[in-house]
Order: sequence, then C-alpha cells, then structure tokens
Amino acid sequence: MNITTSATRHSYLLIFLVSMCCNPWQSAVRADTPAAQTGSNQVLSSPTYAIRAIQDAHSNNTPVVVRQGELDALINTDGGGACPISAALIAMQTLRSMTGQPLHPKPHQYALQLFQTHPELKEGRITNDRFVNLFDWMADQIPGYKVQVDFVSARNSIHANTGPYWSDSEGPDLTIKGGELTILAYTVTTNGGNVLGRHFVLLKDLGDTQIRVLNPGKPMKDYQFTVEKRDSPAIKYKRVYFESPGQMSSNPLVLELNTVFKVRLFPSEMVPPSTPSLTVNQVKTAIDELAEQLRSEGKLTSPREWRRRGATFGLPGLDLPASVGGSGWSAEQMLEIFRHAGRYNLNLRDVVGGAHGRPAVKMDSPVAEVALKQLVAGNAYFAVAITEENAGTDTKSMQSRAVKDGDGFRLTGSKLWNARLRQATHVVLYTSSADGSSNDRTAFLLPIDHPGLEIVDRYAHGLTGNSFGGLKFDNMYVGPEHLIGDDGSGGELFEEHFLYWRLMQAAAAIGCGERALEIMAERIRQRHVFGGPIGRFTHLQQPIGKNLTRLRMALALAREAARFYDRGDFDAAEPLVNGIKAEGVEIALEACDEAMRAHGALGYSRDVDLGDRVRDLMGLRIADGTTDVMRMTVVREKYGFDLWEMSVRSFSGGKTNARGE
Repeated sequence: MNITTSATRHSYLLIFLVSMCCNPWQSAVRADTPAAQTGSNQVLSSPTYAIRAIQDAHSNNTPVVVRQGELDALINTDGGGACPISAALIAMQTLRSMTGQPLHPKPHQYALQLFQTHPELKEGRITNDRFVNLFDWMADQIPGYKVQVDFVSARNSIHANTGPYWSDSEGPDLTIKGGELTILAYTVTTNGGNVLGRHFVLLKDLGDTQIRVLNPGKPMKDYQFTVEKRDSPAIKYKRVYFESPGQMSSNPLVLELNTVFKVRLFPSEMVPPSTPSLTVNQVKTAIDELAEQLRSEGKLTSPREWRRRGATFGLPGLDLPASVGGSGWSAEQMLEIFRHAGRYNLNLRDVVGGAHGRPAVKMDSPVAEVALKQLVAGNAYFAVAITEENAGTDTKSMQSRAVKDGDGFRLTGSKLWNARLRQATHVVLYTSSADGSSNDRTAFLLPIDHPGLEIVDRYAHGLTGNSFGGLKFDNMYVGPEHLIGDDGSGGELFEEHFLYWRLMQAAAAIGCGERALEIMAERIRQRHVFGGPIGRFTHLQQPIGKNLTRLRMALALAREAARFYDRGDFDAAEPLVNGIKAEGVEIALEACDEAMRAHGALGYSRDVDLGDRVRDLMGLRIADGTTDVMRMTVVREKYGFDLWEMSVRSFSGGKTNARGE
C-alpha cells in the first residue's frame, strides 16, 4: 500500500531479496502445464485460472511471486509501500500464465534489475501514468504479445484530474475475460477522514455480490470484498466502496475504489508466441466462452454443437493420440477439463475428448480412419451399446450374438438403456464373441445408419441433452473392417475404456457439485427472511463446509487414480476409480440436493438448474457402473474375491451355482 509509515526499514528484507535472486534453481516454472498442440494458440486463459495457478506454483523452493514485504525496504522512507510494484510483478507472471508461457524463474532478480534501471520507482507514490509505464518497461517479459494498459478512475480521484472517468450511472467495468487482467486501486481512509494512501490488488474472481482479489501483501490468501455503490450528498454520481465481509473491527478503514486498470494482451505481428500449445487453463477459458454463446442460443446441452464448435480449439481430440490428429493429453489433464465441464451441466460429460470413440484407435481400417478424422474435426459423435434388458453389470448374460459369415459377421440381438443414439453418428456395439466362448465379448464400430440397425426410443428423467433408448438388429451383416481388435477381445477393450470413462464421469460429477455449493453460498448470502440473510442460520452453512471438504477429498483421490492410469498401472487405478465413481457421484448428489433445498420453492423450479443437477446425478449414479456395484468391486480388491463371489452367485441348499460361466 502507498501509505506513509514511520516504521523502520529493515535491512534484512533487502538481504532476503538478494538471497532469493541467488536461488540456484534454474528451470522454468509452469503454473499450467501445456499439452500437445491443439490448434491455434490465440486462446488466452482467464486471469481467474492464471492467478490460481500462480498461487499453486509458488513455494519456498519455487518462489514465483514477489511479495510486497520483500520490496518495501527499497522504497524511500516517505514513499509509502511497494504495493503497486509488487502488484505489477505478480501481474507479469499472471500474463505469462495466461499466454501459456513458463513463469519467470527469477522474479526477485528481475525486480532488482527493474529498480536499478528505473530508480524513480524508489520514490513510491506511483501515479496512474507511472503504473502504466511500469507495464511498458516489463513488456519484453511477455514474448509474442503486445501489452496494452488502459485505466478509468472515480470522478473524485486526485490521481485523475482530467479523467478518463467511469460511468456515473453504471460504475466501472469489473468483468473478467480471457486475455484481460483487471487491477484495482482503492483509497484507504480512516473513519476520521485521514487518507492513508492507495492499495493495488489483482481481481481474481467476480461473483454476484462479491469479488475475490489477490493482495500483494499476502498473495497466497484470497481476500473477499462486497462491492457497494453509494449516493453521496451534493454530487450526482455514485461512489464505489469495498467492504470486508465479517469485519469485526470497531474502527474499520474505509476502502473506496479509485482506479480500474485493464491490462490486455494482443498477439504481436513481429514476434510469434513462443508457446505453440494450449494449456489446461486456456482450454477451460475457451469452454467458458463457448458455454456463454451456446447458453444464449439455447444450445448449452447439445453435444453435436459443442463438438462442432469446440473443434476450433481442439476439444474433441484432446485425449486422442497425435497419430489420429488428437492432442495426446494425459488422464490427469483431462480430469480437470471434465471437472470444469461438469460445473456448467452434467450433460457436458459427453462433449470433452474422444469419449466413446477412443476404442476406435485400436482399429486398423479405413472405417476407423475416416471416423476418427471426423471425430477430431467435430463432425462425429460416438455412442456405445453394451447393456440389454437383462444384462447390465452382468455382461456374461448378454444375449446379443455374432456368428461368422465368410470374412464378416452376422449380428442378432437388441440393446437397451443406451444414451446418445439419436445424436450419434457412430456406435460401438458389443455382442458375444463369434468363436463360441460364452465368456468372451466382441466389439464393432458401426455408422448409426448401418443397414439393419434400428433405434428404439425410451425416455429418461435426467441427462436429457442426449436421447435414451436402445437398438435392434436381426441377422445384420457387418464386414471385418468394422471389428475393433480381435474377435473375443471386447472384454479387455471394455475394461480399459471404462476404467478411463468412469474416472472422467466422476470428475464431471465433482465439478457439478462444486458449482452447486457456490450457488448455495450466494443464495444464503442474498436471501433475507425475518429481517436478515438466511446465512445467519448456521445449519445452512454446515452442508457447504461438509460437502466442500468431501468433494476436495474426492478430487484428491481422482487425481491419484489419474496418475496411476497415466503410468499404465491399471491394477492400482481400478479400485480407486471404482471407489471415486461411487463416492464422487454420491457426494456431488448430496451437495446439489442441499443446495436445491436451501433455495426452497425456487430450487425446485426451472428458474435455477439445481433440480436438473440432482436429476442428472441420479442418472449418473446408475450409468457406467452403479454405486452399489462399484462399492462391491472396492471390497473385492481390498478384502478378497470370495466376497465378490458371494454377491454374484445364487445360493440353493447351501451350495453355490455359478451364473453366467
């Protein structure tokens, strides 16, 4: 903060700063790991994600953030603090993260160089123009991009006698966008009217009634402010104030917004960006932008629209190998994208990556080559048909069969309780194997309009972004080019694919629950009854704390499972994945149910989407492995296969009879 203080400038701060510059670690630090090439890199991530990533990356071993307290000793005694300079240095790292570039590995050394090159910084009391100049001096630290800084101020600001000023009626623009960082400067005044100075913070998140900011004084902690516009006597414009929720001080400081700086990035025509690949945060930002477009068009849950338009930033091919035009993302990276998609709507679990088209990678035929090319381009969408009326988890009871017919096959049977068939262009169809073994399964990739394939419609309560129904086929001929893998290898294909798929569905459920808790927190903050907000009834806060913690535990377990999967240790991943498919969905369901009930009748209406979240999660607790069966597999892996056998065998006269073998 640019506040005059009589406190002694401690020389050990400067010694500490120099020691940070001499840190021996040399490698560049990434706040957000990039993946393989996903197309154009003009997608710039949101500052919300970039700031969060920087906070996560900072540690004593990798000090990527320069705190205000580490620079205060460099400011003249009467110059206030180093708050704006620290804010600008953290902003530099934020901008690098937004572009997908590594963080500056030695920001403390760079800070010293900045003071040496521009000794006027030691004077403190930075004006608006000098703050803009500071970004000009640092522009070469964002290679491949031009940095543009604009600002608007309050009409009563002593730092902008001639403007520009924000709208008297609307106030300042605090919206958050990809490629644009907002820095807020507010005046700090005592209740007695003594102006102490200005403080600079980075806008991290914008809610309905509150903002979250990064404070350079304590950058690892999130600060929240309620934003209020107040009328003032004898003037025709509103003044904007920040209040700290829950502030207990009997003599609080008055925080009035003074200036809003917008720092924008534009690709340089002279120097190409140094990072050719998109990062997780950049893809999340692209999802945010596309979600708003599709919501405004009434197409938020349309899988075909998502895939077609998401192909512009590589969404359908994220987890497909580069050999088929994909990006080769890891399960650990994909987990974060599925989680983010689930925040918007659980139907978006179907719009990320190759989904049920992933098994086609194992094919070596023109059919697969064309289908995968269409999938990556956003023009194909794959369904999967495994379950039947009397065969769900017990796949050995599957009645659909394949028989050899020359080089090809004849398929006869029916499928039921399958999603996506009306929207799909292709379907992965499972039958019993043609080799005669009752234990083996075979998988085929077919166009949805394959001759002899008939769609049967049923209707589900939730997950209505896709159709629900089944298939019928009788003596349908399928050529050998449609076979996935070998005849009889469908069981292994199923296990490998659904291990991945269940993990991603759990991630989408976690994101769905996290967003519901955010909506609930805002509701109990805003809803007033009996003269006050309902948030004062602490029993409404308890479910938020409980379920947020449980969702965080579920996320930690999911990330551990993803790391096992990426290492190819499927045996270690399986019990974790099955457990998280069960518990992640159940925890998210409870979170959404609590949020819905906190809204009363509104929560049960279509004015909010909480009822949809509950309904969709109830579908997901059944789809892709029911909660009960997933829990049984966890018991089997930990305590022995005999307990599993007890659950899947029937008992008669004290003897067990194996079924489906």
